[in-house]
Amino acid sequence: MTESQLLSSVETPSFVKTLWLSQQKHYTGTVRLSAQVAETGRNIECFIFFENGCLTLVERSIPDPMTWVTNLARSLQMNCFDSVMDYVARRIDQNCPSPYQMMELIVGTRIVAWADIERVVTHQMAVMLERFLPHTCTVTPEPEHLDIAYGADRHGIPWDDVLQIIAQRQKQWKQYLPALRSVEAIPYLRDGALVSITHEPTKQHLQKWVDGKRSFAEIAEGLGQDPLTLAPLYYRWTNERLIDFYFNRDELASRNLPVVLSVDDSPIVQAMIRRSLCESYEVICAESAMDALGVLSRRPVDLILLDVTMPEIDGLEFCRTIRRMNKFKNTPVIMLTAKDSLIDRAKGHMAGTTRYLTKPIDQAELLRIVSEYI
Repeated sequence: MTESQLLSSVETPSFVKTLWLSQQKHYTGTVRLSAQVAETGRNIECFIFFENGCLTLVERSIPDPMTWVTNLARSLQMNCFDSVMDYVARRIDQNCPSPYQMMELIVGTRIVAWADIERVVTHQMAVMLERFLPHTCTVTPEPEHLDIAYGADRHGIPWDDVLQIIAQRQKQWKQYLPALRSVEAIPYLRDGALVSITHEPTKQHLQKWVDGKRSFAEIAEGLGQDPLTLAPLYYRWTNERLIDFYFNRDELASRNLPVVLSVDDSPIVQAMIRRSLCESYEVICAESAMDALGVLSRRPVDLILLDVTMPEIDGLEFCRTIRRMNKFKNTPVIMLTAKDSLIDRAKGHMAGTTRYLTKPIDQAELLRIVSEYI
């Protein structure tokens, strides 16, 4: 790839200009690269370190030298990690530690080579810098600098090496469009999504990290993972209707989809209902009548899908209960059940159901029937 192709592959003029000018002027020093994400209004920034016009480090903040070298060593997955780091700590000036000298000591053990270190650092630079590509950036010189370089000749990383990796990554990101339009997208859990998840690690991850506040990039950073490595999981969860993304908090509020409450203790049935309806409706899942009553106390609901057989309070009793409330006298209630006798249908009618459907239910048919009542 030629230099002109590289430049055209990166969409941020100030970002490219900074790298290009630094190379031409053989700049040694540190700059702060900052940008505001237009969709969310959030600010992002990083610090770029140069040595004679080449990149030496890109970090979210000015790093503590010992901490940075320790994290780098972990990324290299070195053998005898504790012994090597103890060896390094005993041979450096603790008052003024030099990252270059620490790396030189590690390379001297022959456990890793300079080429290994450069490969990891170059990749980390690309991951950090690609986050700034879609945004207009501000570049500010910083007084603080670190003694970071690579190899016996103390060289930096050519900026076009980093841009080559970024260009390759941009091609890989395309396979996750349109679900992951940007690493700044903010994932949120669809209502009732956790009810249908039987894979415990997935449930724990979503509960801990997907809070509707952190961006995808921030989640990846918190996990210490490359966002591109994490992307397949989030892409799959989006397709499974467990999560969705938004850039602007007004975007979530403006969806204004009709709300369907699905009450069923079967995760499989809940997943089918959500897949069937989520494009046209906001589907909230509850696994028991008590959970459903809690939802009804908090949210307006346009239609209720109700299983008959549930623990504690069955669907018929739940339907009779809400029909005694003025607020829900006219809310459509569609009963979903495997019981299809005339007596069962009569019981459902007497309890106040609007429609009685027998499982298994065709997804297209479910969508058609729901649309009749909303």
